[in-house]
Amino acid sequence: MKRALIALLLTASPAIAQTAQADCACIGKGGTETPLGQVICLTVGGQSFLARCAMSQNVLTWRKVQDGCPAARAATGLSPPIQPL
Repeated sequence: MKRALIALLLTASPAIAQTAQADCACIGKGGTETPLGQVICLTVGGQSFLARCAMSQNVLTWRKVQDGCPAARAATGLSPPIQPL
């Protein structure tokens, strides 16, 4: 019985983790939510850059992808999500 319970927990854990990550979103300026894995243009301290919403040790964070943003999006400081790579 104990082995069956352990086997059940081991097989269910990845599914539970995927569901939890699917509900995760980074919060941008103004309270906008960006789903995990999406890339947007952020402006912090007058500097604009592309950043991806990522998970680091169970904490959502913005990871810098590249300096600057496409010209059309840089003016707003926060743009609609770009498709993940």
